[in-house]
Amino acid sequence: MNIWLNDQAYSPAGSSDLDALIHELSLSQQSVAIAINGEIIPRGQWQQTPLTEGIQVAVFQAIAGG
Repeated sequence: MNIWLNDQAYSPAGSSDLDALIHELSLSQQSVAIAINGEIIPRGQWQQTPLTEGIQVAVFQAIAGG
């Protein structure tokens, strides 16, 4: 399966949903937000949101600053 991850082609190794993708990418669930096709997906729905061919996933990481 191929998806678009932050505007780049990506082939998940075995991820079937957003939660698994975050684990595959070694990202902390607490410091990211995810949008699919431009719509933010609440963290509580990550396990129920499947990855499908061609889906556009945007991952936003929190950055500390001032």
